[in-house]
Amino acid sequence: MNTATQNNSSLSDTLKARKAYLIALLKIVDTSIGKSTATQKLTITAIKAEIGLIEHKLKKC
Repeated sequence: MNTATQNNSSLSDTLKARKAYLIALLKIVDTSIGKSTATQKLTITAIKAEIGLIEHKLKKC
């Protein structure tokens, strides 16, 4: 069975939407006031890594 492929514009739109979602999520999780837990720090690191990957993919499109 063949899977449908997305064209570049829809892939780009999907990546941009994902990036916007992650940035909004990062604003919620990232607390600059007070101490952050180890889980928060790991979550923030993971979100930033995912954003970096999305930006890399967007440059290829």
